[in-house]
Amino acid sequence: MKYLSFYLLPLLLLFSCDNDESTLVENQTIIEQLTNDYELMPEALISQSVDSRVYAQYVSPTNKYTHGVLGDRIEAEGLVVVVDGVFYELELDENQVFEDIRPRLYDVTGDGELEFVTIRTNIETGAGIAIYKIINDRLVLYASVTEIGSFSRWLNIVVIDDLDKDGIVELVWVETPHIGGILKVAKIHFGLLRVLDEEEQYSNHGLGERNLCMSVLTDQSNQKVFYVPNQSRNKIVGFSFEDNNFTLFEEVDLDVDFSETLISQYEFTNPLADEVNCIEGK
Repeated sequence: MKYLSFYLLPLLLLFSCDNDESTLVENQTIIEQLTNDYELMPEALISQSVDSRVYAQYVSPTNKYTHGVLGDRIEAEGLVVVVDGVFYELELDENQVFEDIRPRLYDVTGDGELEFVTIRTNIETGAGIAIYKIINDRLVLYASVTEIGSFSRWLNIVVIDDLDKDGIVELVWVETPHIGGILKVAKIHFGLLRVLDEEEQYSNHGLGERNLCMSVLTDQSNQKVFYVPNQSRNKIVGFSFEDNNFTLFEEVDLDVDFSETLISQYEFTNPLADEVNCIEGK
């Protein structure tokens, strides 16, 4: 994997501005730089942290991988992140692409700093998950999920959260959501993420759709419960996670439209705001 150097955002000379105005100007400058200084993806989506300290976007479109699972055959070869005004750039190896719409920002290590969760695909062995972290002023791979194993096989992330409240963040995804989708979970540690449990016949994506918002995380009965549709699209199924296993919480009989966000189709109990996993492409 190739790593490019990072550079500092030029200092802004601000006169007669209070702190809020200064921050607003700096944020706008970062967004303009991300927009104007890179070859953008068709979606041109930028992930931004709540406190506006961290940004991330995919760049450098390529058509070398012809799967087209997200509605076109244009994927990304690069990732750009900004932390406290410092830009970091990463270029994938020639046999890899980001088969995704925008990076997910989440503090998976619990150190107070956001990491960058991506769907990274090998053009021969299909999709996997790659989590990047800034370590010693470099954007480096922190942990990953092994690729599925063959061309044109994809996965989609369901939720990133400490589901069992043990202080370790879990990652849940659906492998091959269009072909008998397998719901999987792993705890996020440094290095390779190993599957702890799995369930078959679930889906969180419609083939060709740019809607990656087909899961909902809730907090009910003092436990985290996430929901995904079944493969037949006629039920929404809720799971909790405890003792390293999925536990069925409830099933809701409902025909699901995969072109619309899941949260818009049912009145979930105590849903949690989820800008991380709820991604709508243009």
